[in-house]
Amino acid sequence: MKNKLLLHLLFSLALLIPNAYPGNPIRDGLPEYGIRDCHILYNNHSYFLVGTEIAPPGEEKKGITLYSSPDLKKWRKQALLISRDSTANDSRHRDGWDSPELHRIRGQYILSFGGRNDSVNPYSPTEIVLAVSKSIQGPYRIVTPRPIVKGNRFTLLEDTNGQVYAYWELDGSLYGAPMNKALDGLAHPPKMLLSPRQLRTDDRFLDAPSVLKLADTYYLFYTVFKGGYYAAYATSASPLGPWNGQQSGILFHRSEDQAPTQLHGTYTDPLAFAPPCEIIGNIQLFRGKGKHWYIAYHSEDKYAEPFLCIDPVTVAPGEIKCTPSLP
Repeated sequence: MKNKLLLHLLFSLALLIPNAYPGNPIRDGLPEYGIRDCHILYNNHSYFLVGTEIAPPGEEKKGITLYSSPDLKKWRKQALLISRDSTANDSRHRDGWDSPELHRIRGQYILSFGGRNDSVNPYSPTEIVLAVSKSIQGPYRIVTPRPIVKGNRFTLLEDTNGQVYAYWELDGSLYGAPMNKALDGLAHPPKMLLSPRQLRTDDRFLDAPSVLKLADTYYLFYTVFKGGYYAAYATSASPLGPWNGQQSGILFHRSEDQAPTQLHGTYTDPLAFAPPCEIIGNIQLFRGKGKHWYIAYHSEDKYAEPFLCIDPVTVAPGEIKCTPSLP
């Protein structure tokens, strides 16, 4: 009898505790040398992924590859959406292929990514390029003969009224602006949304914005460097702010405390580089099968290959919780 009561109690507790998503890091079917800045689109009962691929040593990136999965665990290469080999040598986006994202907006698929031409200026910030297609597997047509903005981690949000907004990072701050009706440029000049130390005095570098609207609240997700990395969000009643971060949450962190003790630094320079601890980046909340919520992000040990991680998320009114299950 006691054993039955104990089993019943344990089963009841298990229902209350979210299960960590099994299998992190996720590598099956993804590039051997790693992938970062992953973006997942749930479409027609399948998951599709694009990301910044790490090319094998001595090789160039081939472009932007589309991967698919029925279960978020095993991935399969579907198509090369845009190829470097078919891009003109003098193109502004022949190199880079950074932080691609796929969105379905107004009946078409919009692919965004950061590009540059390394033969002209290999050290410049990437410039944002957009391409569109009627099919998720392409072919994709570039619709921005001139880049929209210079920056990184460009993302889009279609509001409930049909207006599309763009968000991106530049020099450690987050920016946003409404898109024009043609979705090939900005409708208004960019607005700075968040800058380092604006919400928390020890934040040093903000990165990887993504935005969701839940009920009447906009959630701006981002990652932060401050002697380690953490993922956080701020909230607003408007798609372009003002943003309230003091009362919002830190989703999870990978701090300097998780690096070997002998590698800890004093960081007298407030913008010093990251310590060799575990990095987290490019967080994305998305809804999948059964209307379940997940968070996708990449993680890596300093100087090691990046890999995809996915964890379940609890979304409740005014609160978002996740339990990372990094190895």
